[in-house]
Amino acid sequence: MTNKKIIFFDIDRTLYDPDIKKIPASTIEALKILHQNENIEIAIATGRAFYMLHIIEEIKQYINIFITINGQIIIKDGVTIHRNPIPKDKVLCVVKKFEEDKMKYGFLGEFDETLNIVDDKGKLAFELVDMKLPRIDPHFYMDNDIFQMWAFSKNENHDYYKELFYDMEVVSWLGDGFDVLSKGMSKEQGIKRILELENIKLENAYAFGDGDNDIEMLDFIPNSVCMGNGSINAKKHAKYLTDDIKEDGLINGLIRLGLIDSNITK
Repeated sequence: MTNKKIIFFDIDRTLYDPDIKKIPASTIEALKILHQNENIEIAIATGRAFYMLHIIEEIKQYINIFITINGQIIIKDGVTIHRNPIPKDKVLCVVKKFEEDKMKYGFLGEFDETLNIVDDKGKLAFELVDMKLPRIDPHFYMDNDIFQMWAFSKNENHDYYKELFYDMEVVSWLGDGFDVLSKGMSKEQGIKRILELENIKLENAYAFGDGDNDIEMLDFIPNSVCMGNGSINAKKHAKYLTDDIKEDGLINGLIRLGLIDSNITK
């Protein structure tokens, strides 16, 4: 196996600060420095689809591996090397239940996303993570592969849907939203594929995240770091804790791990 190191980064509130709608300058500098090191590979591990990554356009040049939609689609050097849509029968089951409960929900496809309805609460949920509001098409699932679904419901109701869709993954996100995707699919599974493909040892892998959908990744990777602004659960599962994204948390974490020389940044 190679001795090369690889670092997996979540995007929202790890690389990108939605409050100021930009990537902190210190984070851009950190990615640039890492990219110059031939022994370090940089990867993204996100719940977003690739077409949602306009918010990190200025650092894409430093990244060649993208684990997207929580491991459902993986892109390397511009080529899709893995795709795993939700089985159609499971999509139909989820849609039926959401319709019965009069839910606001949506679909995430490989190249597009839609909602069944839009209201002020739904708009706010997307604004929180600086995502473009999807177009309305409640029948999108009929003619397209679906890689993830999402819905809006009070946080206290999420456990109900986790039990109801026991044969799928239900992951809470910001506000009152939650994702629904295939069982066993996660950032962790995508990372395993990449480590095998790149022939990199697990002990040479690092991960930075902040949210509940990062937990499996933070558990799996021994050198895992949670941002200071991370969720309570994410902090419990990370090996290390760094500063808040607003306090140069990413570059500080990389320095503490010895992945960046502090003298270079001065």
